[in-house]
Amino acid sequence: MAVTFGVTTEAIRRGPLGAVSPITALSPALTAALAILVLDERIGLTAYLGIALAPAGIVLLSLGRPERDRQTGWRALAVASLVLQGVGAFVAKLVVTPAGPSALLLMSAAVQVVVGLFLAPPSRWHRHDLLRRPAIFTVVAYVTAGIATIGYLAALASGPASVVVPLVATSPALAGLAGILFLHERSSKRQVAGITLALAGAVLLAAQP
Repeated sequence: MAVTFGVTTEAIRRGPLGAVSPITALSPALTAALAILVLDERIGLTAYLGIALAPAGIVLLSLGRPERDRQTGWRALAVASLVLQGVGAFVAKLVVTPAGPSALLLMSAAVQVVVGLFLAPPSRWHRHDLLRRPAIFTVVAYVTAGIATIGYLAALASGPASVVVPLVATSPALAGLAGILFLHERSSKRQVAGITLALAGAVLLAAQP
């Protein structure tokens, strides 16, 4: 998890986000392929269609205006991030199936704390910053993310990774839809198409018995 975070961050730092994100967004498809090939998971035709639509929608959402390369090597890092995320989710499935989500959840929380302290060491904290609205919203976001992680690992423990991982990966589409509906954010035809494809894939995956 720590290596994946570092590789992904470095890929984004070196290359254009609009090019890096679509590459890394394909990781759920890799996880699904590994689960089907290695774990011999059996899913229906609608789930296969959902696996295809969900990453396609996320890729469309991730595409941005092309930028000039700032540094070299970002493509290799983006592909490495894709592989690490896809394999990592597959390994998570292997870990939570026999032991339940508790051990992996504790490890995940520990890694996030260490990485967070490295990026924002306590020496830079100021008491007045912790009482402002951004800090409060950040705490709410972390609590929500923690609940989401518990649900994700619990789903992996009891459900097929080929369905769970691509389904969870469609969350940016739901966030994009919420931004359009509640924040009145502007959206392009590409973004609307991406949201539509990703949500259609989510519906098909959720319908998998």
